[in-house]
Formats: sequence, structure tokens, C-alpha cells
Amino acid sequence: MNRLLFKIIIYAAILTGVYFIAVRAQWIPSIKELFRPSPILIDESPLLLKEIKQINELVSITALDEVVVSTVKPAPLGSLRQLIRISSPLGGLSMQRIVLIVKGKIIAGTDLSKLNEGKMFIQEDSVSITLPKSIYLDIIVNPSTTETFLEEGEWTQAEVNALKQKAIDKLRERANQQGLLQKADAQSLRVMHDFLWALGYRRIRVVTE
Repeated sequence: MNRLLFKIIIYAAILTGVYFIAVRAQWIPSIKELFRPSPILIDESPLLLKEIKQINELVSITALDEVVVSTVKPAPLGSLRQLIRISSPLGGLSMQRIVLIVKGKIIAGTDLSKLNEGKMFIQEDSVSITLPKSIYLDIIVNPSTTETFLEEGEWTQAEVNALKQKAIDKLRERANQQGLLQKADAQSLRVMHDFLWALGYRRIRVVTE
């Protein structure tokens, strides 16, 4: 019995020694580490998404431009201009004309309300975000920046507004030709990178769709 007890003590001492050597060599975790509670991992994506969406619209570029738009229409029946058209070979002189010089402000940027968690990845100090493509957030044409270069005949406010809408379409077309949305994309990437850096992220990847 004494010999059996002695053997058990010897084996226990050997196992204890092997265990401490293995723990020190980091071959196996210690008992303390085995029963230590796992750290709680918090998904930061919803928090960051909320902060970004509070910005709502990221204005990247504001550009000023000027266009000339015009339209014509026949003179009203019974008017002096209409009588001239009938009686004169120079019938074109009887047409009513209006020419506007329209100065507009084109605002381009990113609609951050369209961003969702599927476009974000966060791990510790690393973040990756795919931004929506830039759009024209607004094209502003004010009466104070619109000049009537020529007005012949009578024009209703609805007709003038339709001509201003034509000016807005022309401003958008010119902005497309100048690559304004591509420039807005590049600026949005820089601004978002700086924003994420200020929040403490150090490995940052920001691209557009």
C-alpha cells in the first residue's frame, strides 16, 4: 500500500512538472486561461453607420456655370405680329422670341443615406467602406442670377419656367461633359478617409461602387 501511494505521488509530481513546463513554453493554456471568460466582441458597424448617415449628404464639389437658352412661338391670332406674318414675305419676323442668360450652381456629392452595413467592414483599427456613386445633389437657378437678353411678344410664367428647366438640363449636360461627378467621387473618397482617420481608424480603404 505504501509502495502504491509512493508511486501515485511520484506520477503526480512528474505530471505536475510536465504541466508547468508546457504552460511556460506556451504549448498548452494554463488552467486560469481555460476558465477565463471570453471577451465580448461588439460589432461597431451599426455605430459607425449611424455616425456617417447623420452627415446625410456629403457635398464634394460646388461649381458655377452659365448657359444661354431660347425659344420661339407663333404670334397670337389677330395680333399685329400675326398680321405681319400673313402679309409680309418676312414671316419669320412675326415670331415671338425669348432669350435667357442663366447662371446656375451645380452641387455634386454623395447621398450617404443609401449606405448600408453590407458596404462596410470593421475589425479593430481597420475599416473598409464602399460609398454610393456621386450624384447631383442640387442644381440651383435663382431669378436674381437669370438675365433676360431678349424678349419679344408675351410670355407666361409657365413658359419662362419651362425655359429655366431647359437651362437646368443644359447645366447638367455641361457638368457631365466636364466630368464633374468623377471629380466629386475623388473628393468624397478623400473627405471620408479623413473623417475615418479622425475617428481613430488607421488602416482605411474607401472606394466607390
